[in-house]
Amino acid sequence: MQIDFFLTLQKVFVLFLLIVIGFIAGRVNLISEKGQKDITQLVLYITMPATIFSAMQLEMNQERLNTSFVILGVLIFCYVVMFIAGFLVSRRLSLSKGQKDIFQTALLLSNTSFMGYPIILSLLGPDALFYAVVGAGFIFEIVSWSVGVYLISRNGSETTGFNWKKVLFSPGILSIIIGLIFFIFQWSVPEPLNSVIDTMSPATSPLAMIVIGLMLSRSNINEAFKNKYLYIAAAFKLLIVPFIITMVLKLFGLTGPALVIPAMMISMPTASYVAMFSNNYGNDAKFASQIVFLSSLMSMISIPIITLLF
Repeated sequence: MQIDFFLTLQKVFVLFLLIVIGFIAGRVNLISEKGQKDITQLVLYITMPATIFSAMQLEMNQERLNTSFVILGVLIFCYVVMFIAGFLVSRRLSLSKGQKDIFQTALLLSNTSFMGYPIILSLLGPDALFYAVVGAGFIFEIVSWSVGVYLISRNGSETTGFNWKKVLFSPGILSIIIGLIFFIFQWSVPEPLNSVIDTMSPATSPLAMIVIGLMLSRSNINEAFKNKYLYIAAAFKLLIVPFIITMVLKLFGLTGPALVIPAMMISMPTASYVAMFSNNYGNDAKFASQIVFLSSLMSMISIPIITLLF
């Protein structure tokens, strides 16, 4: 499986323009902070679950099942590597304990939903999106609401323990579980509900990009550009760790979706969850949001570069 560099550049540029639209809308206050939160909720709880569910309504066959299990295993390996890399790098930096936790989590959690799914769908099509959802999406949600929450909160003002209900009932996991049930039993969604889901699903990509633009519009851009630690985080998140993992996967002889899907998904910028968790649990939310901002901006260049490895 090969991805055309210039096609990727074109697709990423389209997404970048959508981010710019969101950025401008936020800067001129066409969409307020409350409006931003409302759109985020719309994506998280309505259009994203529709996209996930729709992606899983495919014919079940042995090859598809086998590939899904391989990708799931590969992504578990990827998350272990990213966790170790984040731990080792963050401990060598002159940051506060809370910022080190944020740095480590930023290297661990990729923007699977808001950027990963739209890019995979636009570049590789519905079959690839199925693998991205079942593999990357499932692992991402579990790691985010368990390891991610723990790391962010342990040096924050509001510590918390593992809450299995938050994991199980997060919109991403819930929609994957429901989608898997329909996939395994090969159930069909009756009309007109099926048409409603298919109509809502395409809205996720533009809305998700606009939300990212809105988030960036409320970041301190000048301050972010002056912070060297943000560049270190972005370099490791977007290029160094994905490059190392991709080379290792190639050494193990992986090709096709088992190589491309994990490599593409982990090379996405830092997930907005990092900023959200930092704000919720009293860690350095400004530092977290700046990492999300700079990695998202630089990913417009790094994502096409990563495709050259396949």
